[in-house]
Amino acid sequence: MRQGDLDNTAYRHLNEEIARYLAIHTDLRSEVPGPVPDSSARELNDASDMLFNAIRRARPRARQSDFFDADATRLITQRLRDALRSPSAAAALAGIDDERPAALRPQTYLRFPVANEMATMPPSLLRVLPRLPAELEYRIVGEYLVLRDVKAAMILDYIPNAVPRQQHW
Repeated sequence: MRQGDLDNTAYRHLNEEIARYLAIHTDLRSEVPGPVPDSSARELNDASDMLFNAIRRARPRARQSDFFDADATRLITQRLRDALRSPSAAAALAGIDDERPAALRPQTYLRFPVANEMATMPPSLLRVLPRLPAELEYRIVGEYLVLRDVKAAMILDYIPNAVPRQQHW
């Protein structure tokens, strides 16, 4: 089996869960009033809160590993560790460490961020991860890789110890 075939097999569950989630997300976005152009910060937060609550109601049994099953976790963790072996990895992670949520322990449906800004995901790490639709994004919180709903500002899933801060391979 070729590497691409192995990747497709490992990511099959992840892709299926993302498709299921997007169907729910799309339905809820049509039911929950969203922000409009020129919305105030309060209106943006209110729209995000409404979507957050609607998603929680629609997926009441959500838990860690719903998206990242064992195969995807194994492959993603290995790819991140390989990418972090490069000399530029420390610099990429340094930009993430300056934000307060580094001490945060992710949980499914935790609002994130709890404050304003988040560091951008290093492009060198994004390149080794499966692509995501615009509604979702990856973030790093401490040593966790987080899957986040952008509009609802919520954590959907996470992989513990995916981004080791000290090279101990």
